[in-house]
Amino acid sequence: MLKPSVPGSVQVESRDLLQLYLNGEHDTLTASLCSVFEYLGHTTYLELNDDNRASIIQFVKVFLTIFTQPDYVIPEPYIAHFVSLNELISNLTAMTPFRNTDGFLELLRYQPSNLVKILTLYSARNNVRFDVRPFFDVQPILAAQWYCRFCNLYKSGLVREDVCRHMAEHLKCRDERMPLTADITEPYFGSTYVDESSDRYVKPFLNQVVRRSTQLYCNNRPNPQKIAIISDMWEPTHSVFRTLSGYVRSLKERFHLTFFHCLRRESLDYSLFDEVHHLEFRDLRLDVGPLQTNEFSVVYFPDIGMTLPSIMLSNYRIAPIQICGTGHPVSTWGSEIDYFMSGVEVEDCVAQRNYSERLLLLPGMGAIHNRPNYELTGRKKNTSDIIINFPSSGQKLNARFLATLRKLLDQVRRPVRFRFFPAVLDMENSYLPFVATVREVLAGTSAVLEIMPFQHYSEYMGLMEEGDFTLDTYHFGGSNVVSDSLFVRKPTVAWQGDKWYNRISASMLRRVGLDELITHTEDEYLATALRLIHDDGWRAQLTTRIQSADLNATVFSDAEAPSFRRAIEFLIANHDRLKMETNRKPIRIL
Repeated sequence: MLKPSVPGSVQVESRDLLQLYLNGEHDTLTASLCSVFEYLGHTTYLELNDDNRASIIQFVKVFLTIFTQPDYVIPEPYIAHFVSLNELISNLTAMTPFRNTDGFLELLRYQPSNLVKILTLYSARNNVRFDVRPFFDVQPILAAQWYCRFCNLYKSGLVREDVCRHMAEHLKCRDERMPLTADITEPYFGSTYVDESSDRYVKPFLNQVVRRSTQLYCNNRPNPQKIAIISDMWEPTHSVFRTLSGYVRSLKERFHLTFFHCLRRESLDYSLFDEVHHLEFRDLRLDVGPLQTNEFSVVYFPDIGMTLPSIMLSNYRIAPIQICGTGHPVSTWGSEIDYFMSGVEVEDCVAQRNYSERLLLLPGMGAIHNRPNYELTGRKKNTSDIIINFPSSGQKLNARFLATLRKLLDQVRRPVRFRFFPAVLDMENSYLPFVATVREVLAGTSAVLEIMPFQHYSEYMGLMEEGDFTLDTYHFGGSNVVSDSLFVRKPTVAWQGDKWYNRISASMLRRVGLDELITHTEDEYLATALRLIHDDGWRAQLTTRIQSADLNATVFSDAEAPSFRRAIEFLIANHDRLKMETNRKPIRIL
């Protein structure tokens, strides 16, 4: 059915698929379709030649034609699998003249026994709408799987305004019959990137789903010397480790540290821990045996929301004091977490409104940025264009931000080159739909658009060195990527908002004395970016100031790391009193 002739090429024999359908061989037909999807799901196209484009268009056309025939019945073993293909099918369709599956969904709307087919084809790219509640009336487990899979497009689709709007609408749909599903991480984590408020309303619902589906009762006898750290992201190259390992290191000499992880990763760093335990996680079942009888006084979660086990465990009462950090810097909005650990340099005077947890403010930024594992090469650009770096991942490049970039390009008076590093587009063929949208929104200008495929860190940093300056994203800004930009000595423009994730970049800029690169409105952001483009002298002056700055004593300083230990000691001594207080104002650690 599908014949790769050379690496990256594809040839689909549509006649064979049609013949299987005409012969009524639905089992064989379905297996063949799934083999094609398996190949296309693991083969990310960075460009399409005419032959490949024609083959994909032909396959999508034949698939959608067969799939929407009333007499094509999906064999029972493949039902859940087809729903899991929702993101891939949406991306593949976006690579064709169809753009989305609207017309085919309208055909299905009037067919009997159409639920599975609708759930397979109905994504955030669609303009048609269906009432979600009947999906749960018929098959709540399958509807829950689809509800979460629908949100997978946050990684690449938010560059489209209609996708942002549809995703926000979707997250408002909350059915009390929803069971736990393996993909619940997608709406929980992805909602943060859709807009600035959706996570606040969907996370309480998802926390309820978790607590309703799974329960853990711990026999806890707290020992003030014992602390548990729970993370699946604790590897030296990961953003979580890069910003929070300094804090955990400050505990090592004072406390007995036990590390728990659920997803097997060979590169996890165990060097700071006295004990390490793997909690087996399979088929939505989490082996919590090592936690059920424990002596922990504190449990610290560096990164709630990045994995399903972290969401599940944050909804259990494991120890008297439960804390989350800025690994994913947003509130859990209603889990069993008591405190959110942040930094006084980043949060504003009304920051508590952004958290259901009580805010605990450390001196500094709420993160200890590790110095990047990269040696500067002095790599220079080979073009006279002004190169602007956008190191933030694809989900941060939303439609609103692209509209701002369009306004920027409409005012540029010299050749510029936008260099994007979207990073997360190497699965489910999400790269080309992302590229097409960015080019469509920013079309009609003289700017060169470079949308880099996944890069190894050293190559990414080398390309960053070639840039003239960096623009941080909004509404969700960067943290590690901004520290990367400053490390390679690039002026970086921050658009400061009212949340940690769009304030941390401004805090780093203040530390190196670059307050003039901190903006607060779109107009300020555009004016600063335009001056960096057109004023070579000012840009050179800023670059020289960064080159002479002591980054080790500012951005990469670990001087405030011991405040994390002091905070833990304070909580152990005062938590019983604090939990009785009605005043929710942030707690400051000196």
